[in-house]
Amino acid sequence: MAISRFESEQYASEAFVESVGAVLFRMSTHEICVLHLLDRDEYILAKGRRNCGETRKDAAVREVTEETGFPCHLLHLDMFTRAPPAVEEEQLGDEARFYAGICEPFTLQIRRLGNGDVKLIWWYIAAIDEDESFKESQQEERFGVELYSFTDVITKLTFQGDRDLVNKAIGIVTTTFSK
Repeated sequence: MAISRFESEQYASEAFVESVGAVLFRMSTHEICVLHLLDRDEYILAKGRRNCGETRKDAAVREVTEETGFPCHLLHLDMFTRAPPAVEEEQLGDEARFYAGICEPFTLQIRRLGNGDVKLIWWYIAAIDEDESFKESQQEERFGVELYSFTDVITKLTFQGDRDLVNKAIGIVTTTFSK
């Protein structure tokens, strides 16, 4: 029996959960939305589990809207990804390429949950639909919804992983919309 030259792990469906989230921007004021978990006094990003049959993109918009109360949409951005183009005219190597105006996850986070289980979290970048009205979060008893400037949000977020995600998202958004 042959052994793959690549180190790999394999998880059956009962051993992983797939979540989706987004760094949510208010573009007009250069702010980012965070959730304040009241019982733990932690500041985090909006995310949640993807339902069976739901696309990652649809799950991201649904979860972020449910948790923050802000109607939103995923942004089309200029960024690098290892995914091939939508129309692949030739066989391309497996390497990062720069694309303009794509709507793809900018980060995949893997959390080890214990007992061999994992949570896969696909992260997108989204913007508040500022023409639509704010709806109270469906989780208002669990957390508050707060907006912070690009600089203040980095110090407000509780976890370094969230800070790193937001820094990367700010860089992508700034590069895309500074033209």
